[in-house]
Amino acid sequence: MTEQRDAYETYLTVRDTVLRMKRHEGVRSAAPSAYWAEELSNIDYMIEASPLIVRKLRHHTFQLTGIRPYDYRVQDDGRRDAFERRLRALIELGGRDLLVPEHEALGGFGYRLAPGLFNLDTLKFFEVLVGMKRAGVLQSLEGLAPVVLEIGAGWGGFAYQVKTLFPRVSYLVIDFPELFLFSATYLHTVFPQARVVFADNASDPSGWRGADFVFVPNTAASCVRHVTPSVTVNIASFQEMTSAQVEEYAKLASDAGSRLLYSLNRERSRYNAQLWSVSELVGRYYDVREVALLDTDYTKAVKKLPKPWAVVDPRKNRDGEEDFAYRHLAGRRRAADAPQVAPPTASREAAATGALVGIGATLFNRAHYLREALDSLLTQTYRNFRLVLVDDASSDHTEAIAGEYAARDPRVRYVRHSERQGMVASWRHAFEEATAEASVRYFAWASDHDRWDPRWLETLVEAMEADPNLVLAYPFTRRLDADGRLLDKPPRLFETRGLTSLDERWLHVSREHVASGDMVYGLMRPEAVRDAGIFRDVMCPDRLLVAELALCGQFRQVPEELWFRRQFEEASVARQRTSLFAGRMPRGRWLPPWLQHGRTLWAVYVAGATDAVQRRAAARRVLRYSALYALKHQQKTTTYRQFGAILRGLTWTRKRVKHHVLLAVFHALVSTRRAYHRTVYEVAIFTRRIGLR
Repeated sequence: MTEQRDAYETYLTVRDTVLRMKRHEGVRSAAPSAYWAEELSNIDYMIEASPLIVRKLRHHTFQLTGIRPYDYRVQDDGRRDAFERRLRALIELGGRDLLVPEHEALGGFGYRLAPGLFNLDTLKFFEVLVGMKRAGVLQSLEGLAPVVLEIGAGWGGFAYQVKTLFPRVSYLVIDFPELFLFSATYLHTVFPQARVVFADNASDPSGWRGADFVFVPNTAASCVRHVTPSVTVNIASFQEMTSAQVEEYAKLASDAGSRLLYSLNRERSRYNAQLWSVSELVGRYYDVREVALLDTDYTKAVKKLPKPWAVVDPRKNRDGEEDFAYRHLAGRRRAADAPQVAPPTASREAAATGALVGIGATLFNRAHYLREALDSLLTQTYRNFRLVLVDDASSDHTEAIAGEYAARDPRVRYVRHSERQGMVASWRHAFEEATAEASVRYFAWASDHDRWDPRWLETLVEAMEADPNLVLAYPFTRRLDADGRLLDKPPRLFETRGLTSLDERWLHVSREHVASGDMVYGLMRPEAVRDAGIFRDVMCPDRLLVAELALCGQFRQVPEELWFRRQFEEASVARQRTSLFAGRMPRGRWLPPWLQHGRTLWAVYVAGATDAVQRRAAARRVLRYSALYALKHQQKTTTYRQFGAILRGLTWTRKRVKHHVLLAVFHALVSTRRAYHRTVYEVAIFTRRIGLR
């Protein structure tokens, strides 16, 4: 009863504040959209809520979310199974550390799973946290005094989860005053010791310092310009605004200095004709990218899985028309005066004082994409680098374009092979040229057809500087098609950060599926690359390099999508042999890659070992790596796949034969039973007719 009484007293305080806000509003420009005007009329009874309504406040948030306790009354049904499947999928993506169950106060409800209560709201907020983590947004809340600005907090569920995970956060909410009856009442009840501030146009933002929650009415939203949010969040409310309001809030966040913005919204709502595109409106102030999570919306969490043969584009309906799917968008604030090219003075200073980073880019007949690639490298926010372009005798316009950039920027040096030497030789040459200066502490390979986020180099340098145990740092990778469109392929996750044992790292690299093609384009320590043999004369040399780098130190995958890798047709083994070695014929290059790697590792680490103990340990590592790599390599071969198809065909045939045999037995038994019943019936009728019965 004490909690109920305290909750109602909190509600009364909030209600008085809301009534005062309503008396002083009247700003026409802040009027709700037609959609929200109707929604607000559905909760007008909350201004005179009884203690019973407040005690079951979460039940009344149905008016905001459409989620009802009634839907969770049965704890063991097909809906729950679908719900748990999605929850497990999200845990695999983001881990359990971000999982916060529903609070049981004020009528909390949901499926009772192991950690607590979970409902569709809980799942939605967890999905947003996972998306923020994978987009590199959540890390901004790990500072000493982070500030979160949520535009449209609804009943306060996401604020509860964030405050639970990050207690030092100051949480700002901009919303209609009527909704504070839900969010402020709820949050002050579940955090009774929190310092809560209600703002208005006359408020002094300096008084917000140290507050746990600050509630700002939409009519006074401009006062947040005096605060610098670490991140701005909007969950399913941009889609309910007008286009002008969405743009106004995006501009407000940018003007306030919010470097990051995260949105989970429909691109436009089926029921809101006053909005046309959330991503385009936000994109006027933020560089927006979509965060790939699951294939379906969170709203599908309590629905049955589709038939396997009915897989469709989740953004399209059955008729192929646009559907109104939710999209996770991460935005980074776009500076209005951001330079499109590095200032020549900064370039000259970096070239004169000695670059900290060397980048070696290999070029071969990709002139069509070369300007885009070089522009994205030369506009990095981190500028203390030198870029060496190694042209492997291209026959298109590569030489002219590369020469133009070398003449324009003193950080760029162009080297051309007189005849083609192959990718391995070009990679080695690029490494040696880029790391020739003594000042170079970090190195990265680059290509002539990919694209890099402006913060790619800055982010990776920060990661390497922060941890001396790292020998490699690389970001999340997104795939592009030949025309620059994003492909629906999520980044592959792999890192060894925290594995201090060499044997643990080696086992992890040997056993797991390693995205070595992504990792070798990360930032590395040159001495480690030299110890790992740079690129050896083997097939799949990037895979071997990553394995040998694991002997030198740890890998970190930065959870931000900073590299956009263009994907062309998949190269065959024969084509790879030609592209890697050109006219050269390295010894054993016709052997399978796992055997080439095993022979090379044995020659370097086993045969070259002087100590017997080290030799035995190295032999175990090489044999383990070779065996596991051979298994994974075999699983990718056409023969293995054909064999698997044959086995699956035999299994299918066995099941069909069994089905038809059992069906025949069933029909035989049914026919026998019917014949028996008919015989008994005829005998009974006959004996009755002749008077025996």
